[in-house]
Amino acid sequence: MARKNRNKGQDLPSTFNLGGANQSSKSGSNLFGKSVPVSTQETKHMSRRQEKKAAAVDTKDVFSTGSGSQAINMGNRTWADMLADIEHWTPLPFSHGMEMELIICDNAGNYLEGDAMVHRMGEITNDATSIMNQLINYEYDDPNRRFTPMPEYIRSKLGKMAFMGSDIEKGQVMKINYMLYDQNTYLDIDSFGRDGNVTAITYILELVTPPCFYAEELAYWASTLFNLAKETLPRDLNIVASAFNPASKEYQRGLSQGDHHHIGTFVSDLERAQCYDMIRNFLPHLIALSVNSPIINNAPTDVVKVKDGIYTCPNCIRSLRLYNNTTMLSSNEAIKYIPYLATGSQEDKDYLLSVLQKASMEDARFQDVFPFTDWNTMEVRVMDAQLSICRRIGLGLLVQALCYKARKLLEKRKWVPDVGSDTLTFNRKNAIARGLIGIFKGINVTHEDLDKYDPDFANYYLGTKDHPHRFIFQSVQGMFKYIKNELKELGFLYSPFLKPVLQSVFGNITYAKPPLTEAEYQISLYDFKQKEGQVPNILRDLIYFTLEYSKDPLNNPLTGDLHLPDDMR
Repeated sequence: MARKNRNKGQDLPSTFNLGGANQSSKSGSNLFGKSVPVSTQETKHMSRRQEKKAAAVDTKDVFSTGSGSQAINMGNRTWADMLADIEHWTPLPFSHGMEMELIICDNAGNYLEGDAMVHRMGEITNDATSIMNQLINYEYDDPNRRFTPMPEYIRSKLGKMAFMGSDIEKGQVMKINYMLYDQNTYLDIDSFGRDGNVTAITYILELVTPPCFYAEELAYWASTLFNLAKETLPRDLNIVASAFNPASKEYQRGLSQGDHHHIGTFVSDLERAQCYDMIRNFLPHLIALSVNSPIINNAPTDVVKVKDGIYTCPNCIRSLRLYNNTTMLSSNEAIKYIPYLATGSQEDKDYLLSVLQKASMEDARFQDVFPFTDWNTMEVRVMDAQLSICRRIGLGLLVQALCYKARKLLEKRKWVPDVGSDTLTFNRKNAIARGLIGIFKGINVTHEDLDKYDPDFANYYLGTKDHPHRFIFQSVQGMFKYIKNELKELGFLYSPFLKPVLQSVFGNITYAKPPLTEAEYQISLYDFKQKEGQVPNILRDLIYFTLEYSKDPLNNPLTGDLHLPDDMR
């Protein structure tokens, strides 16, 4: 495979130019070398530790959170306090927008179809636009206190009032006109409307944030759009934040829900390609952390097994969405899997199309990660819809940090490693089926191969030669250690948004032991009801928690303290 290895051991090209790639989050930094609003140049504040014993599943399977694990004091600031403290918001190194797909169903979990829903969706969108403009104008009477007041910084980035628009696939949508770089660059965002990628007779609600440059800004928009949906839906309809409708008797093509992350404002095509390569390396890890569709026909795909407080559930598929939805994501065949790209050149684009066996970029865009969107962003499509806003933002911060790691490597004139499609597809399949406790293995790649890029990467990704990683969660722990310095530099490591993501592999969780994701949380709800003699239908629980975890973006199902080992602090 000459193409795969052609950059190993080579220097970066002589035309290598990072532009603003050495920008950091220090006070007064000019983001990406472009002019930004004055308010974004205010001083930024970088956010500021019970031993856990290993839980043995059997004589071979030992899950450990790491040596010297200590509880971390995350503080007790409320969401309102964080949102009001604009001066200390957490800056993002790249622009970040999210597309969030939600189930709309009745109380029994049935989707609404047909012409009646077309009319109702138009009314819902019109009401959402009206309420959004009342929020912008300080006019909305909110007796339920569902909406947090809009920060002035966000209000200042709105080019005009929200307005109704029409899309040939989506129908009527609410549009937001939002500033990207400065007052000369505004984008119209289809923020609220039907997902245009599913069948015309069934409705998935798609909520789209504007491109944001702060974690708190992104969380505000995600929370506000969720609450806008609840405020405008008729009483007989509900929104559900799960990647698969647990009441559905079987999978129907296109009817699953994901979170899509759009990363932008790369300083060069080279940087974008290398950021893509970094995300590509860790796609099994991102899948394993974000699986959230384990229930079909009101039950998991096998009996629930709990061993020493760990939801092992070996034959319970964790992501029914990814398991079934093979047409809107990447193939799991190594020979057709999205390839390593070098510089983002036209040659790279042609190579991508040839590997995917697609005729055009339009045909090729439905991939796990796609670096050549029409909006000049990189889209990460692989993550299941999350139940909590908090975890959504945390996963977004993880994507940001991985891209920032690629930027830092480029500053040192180093290539991002390539673990190969054989390794990725093997571990991708296991992550979909078993999440964090899936078996992990390097396939047709060795320490020596990866040492040509970075010896540290090989140990973090594969484990040491003497102690290779056995499970995906161990490689996920290695990923966090690999980017620890970047997480610290960006002020992400002790962010409340990243807390539940770190808890998934390091602990501590009040009702179970890690590794654990929102998929296991759904399974735990089912298991609790079954053991209590109740009908084990978790739909009503998901409807309730969808609202609870969107009203407060710091709230999430993984309750407990974050414990980090010595080498992560």
